[in-house]
Amino acid sequence: MRCFFILVLLVGLSGCTRSPHAGFTEVADDVHIRLHALGDGVQAASDSDSVTVRLRIGLLGDAPGSLFSTERNYAAQDLRQLALAEAMDRLHSGDSMSLICRADRIPWRVIGMASDAVPGDKAEVMTELSLLEIRTPARLRAEREQLRRADPLGFERRLIAAWLKQKGDGHQRWGTSDLFYRVEGSTTDTVPVKRGEQVTVAYTGSRLEDGVVVDDTQRYGGTFSWRYGDPDQVINGLEVAVSLLLPGTSGDFVLPSTYAFGERGVPDLVEPHTPMHYRVQLVHVTRATPK
Repeated sequence: MRCFFILVLLVGLSGCTRSPHAGFTEVADDVHIRLHALGDGVQAASDSDSVTVRLRIGLLGDAPGSLFSTERNYAAQDLRQLALAEAMDRLHSGDSMSLICRADRIPWRVIGMASDAVPGDKAEVMTELSLLEIRTPARLRAEREQLRRADPLGFERRLIAAWLKQKGDGHQRWGTSDLFYRVEGSTTDTVPVKRGEQVTVAYTGSRLEDGVVVDDTQRYGGTFSWRYGDPDQVINGLEVAVSLLLPGTSGDFVLPSTYAFGERGVPDLVEPHTPMHYRVQLVHVTRATPK
C-alpha cells in the first residue's frame, strides 16, 4: 500500500517544472520542494485533523532553523496556507520534505514566528518540514476524555487557560480561585448588592469547551430573580457574579466546575467537571428596606 502512495507522489511530481535548485522540483510559482524521507504512514492530513510537525526555517544558504525552529501541534487547515500548502498536500505521516520559497510565501503568524523577526518578503528561505503524527478528530476526542477522567481538575485548568489565551482579554482572577471575570459598563448606583436583597439578572451560560449554550434566562421570560444569598437558588458562580456587578452593569465570567455544576454535572447536558462561560447582566436590585 505504501508503494502505491510513493508512486502517486512521483507521478504528481513528474508533471511539475524543473527547478533551478539542485534536487528540487518547482511545484508552484517560485515554490520548490524536495522529498527527503518517506515514513511508514499512508495517511494524509485532512483539514479537520491535528498534526505534529517539526519545522526548521532559515535563509537560503544558512543553517537550517537559524530563523525559526519548533516541534509542535497545529491544526492541519492552519498549515495549509501559501507555500506550506504545497508541502501539506504531498506529505503523509512520517514523511519529511524541504521547501524553498520567498519569505512572503510562509504564513509566519500561523506558525508562531514573532513579527519583528520575519525577514524581508523577497528573501529566499528554506523550510524543512517533517510530518510526525496525524491525530484525527475521533482520536482527539478520545484523548480528551482520557485526560478528563484521569485528571479532571487539571483538565479543567488546561481548558480555562486555553480559553483565556484565545479570548480572555482583560479578565482577572477572582481571589485565588480558578474563576476569572471581566466587568463592563458604568452606573450611577455604586452600592454593592447586599445579602437578602432581591436581584434580577439576564444571563447566558455555555460550556467553555465547545460554546454550546446550556443555561439561558430566555427560558424564564428573559430574566431571572432570586434573593441574593439564599442557598440553592442558583449556581455559586452566579452569586459571585452578582457580588462583582453593580445594577445596570454586565460581566463575562469563566467558572470552574466548583462554581458551576460540580463533579456531577447535569445529565445529558453538562458532563462532570465542566468549566462554564457566563455572560451576566445585573438588571435590577430591590434594595432592602431600612429598619
